[in-house]
Amino acid sequence: MILGEPLIELLSIDSTNIYATTQIQEGLAVSGSCYRANFQTHGKGQMAKIWGSEAGLNLLCSYVMGVKQLKEEGLLPKNWTLQQQFGLSIAVALGLTDYFSRVAGFDTKIKWPNDLYWHDRKAGGILIESIIRGAEWNWSVIGIGVNINQTEFSPDLPNPVSIKQITGKDWDVNEQLKALSAALTLRVNEWMNGGFEQMLETYNKRLYKKGSIVKFKKNNIGFTGKVIGVNQQGQLIIENGIAQAYNFGEIVWEGIHI
Repeated sequence: MILGEPLIELLSIDSTNIYATTQIQEGLAVSGSCYRANFQTHGKGQMAKIWGSEAGLNLLCSYVMGVKQLKEEGLLPKNWTLQQQFGLSIAVALGLTDYFSRVAGFDTKIKWPNDLYWHDRKAGGILIESIIRGAEWNWSVIGIGVNINQTEFSPDLPNPVSIKQITGKDWDVNEQLKALSAALTLRVNEWMNGGFEQMLETYNKRLYKKGSIVKFKKNNIGFTGKVIGVNQQGQLIIENGIAQAYNFGEIVWEGIHI
C-alpha cells in the first residue's frame, strides 16, 4: 500500500477532503491517491472548524484509501470493521509526527485526537472521514494540513506555528509532501500488518501534555485532571480523583493548569 501515488495537484478548490470524497462518489478515485491544493477556500478542520492557509505557503492535501478494495486484495483482514478506524488514525498521527520531528525537532507531539503540536503551538492537523455503506467501511479520506512557510496568521488562531518560524528558512512544499507521503506509507503498512498495540504505545509516548494537569470543560462546566493516556478505543483517559475515559467531542481543552 503506497500513499501519495498518483498525485493530483489542484490550484484552488473548496477543500481537498470534499474534492477527494466527490472523486470517490463519482468512481474516479484510485486508492492511494493524494490530492494536493495550492489554496483552499473552505478547508475543513475537526468539529466543523475552518482550516485557514495562505496560498502556496503550506501543505494542504488529502489521501484516499480504498478499505474495501484492500480487503478484497487480501492486504487487510476481511473481519476488520469500523472499530479499526482508530488504528488508522494512530497510523496517520504517527506518520505525521515521524515526518515533522525530522524537520522541526523532537518536541513534536500529538494533541488528542489529531492535532500536530510543536512545544505548545499548533503546526498542523488531521481530519479523517470514512465513507460507509451499511455497516461496511469502504473508503477513508485522510486530510492533512501542515504549516510550512507561513509566518503571519489570523488572530483567530491562538497558537499557530510553521516550519519556517521554527527553522528560520523556507522549504519546498512539494519536497515536504514527498517526505510526508513516505512516512505515512510506512506507518499505514505497519498498522495493516498488525502493529496496532505497539503503535498505540508510541502514540501515548508522543501524547501532548501526558502526565500534566490540564483544564477541560464538559457541558460548559470546567474541571481539571491529569492526562493519563489514550486507550484502545481512542478515548482520552483523565484522572480527577478517579480515571475516566472521554470520547472525542465530549470534552474541550481549556488550557494547562500546572
